[in-house]
Amino acid sequence: MGRDYEQVRQVLASNIKELRGKRGLSQEALALSADVDRTYVSQIERAVGNPSLLVLCKLGTVLNKDVCDLLVMPQA
Repeated sequence: MGRDYEQVRQVLASNIKELRGKRGLSQEALALSADVDRTYVSQIERAVGNPSLLVLCKLGTVLNKDVCDLLVMPQA
């Protein structure tokens, strides 16, 4: 489980950071819009945070993505 879990966290971190950047949002702006702490967004983007399903839903809503999309490795 450990390896799979770490890979999912890395994919999530990368996807959140990329989507936030494409929308021109700072970590603070994303956090405010999603009603989460900015430091939590930073932790998620560094793959050290373990967001709840609720937080993933909030971030997905702000980024206009389904939770599933946040967890899928982008196609090369």
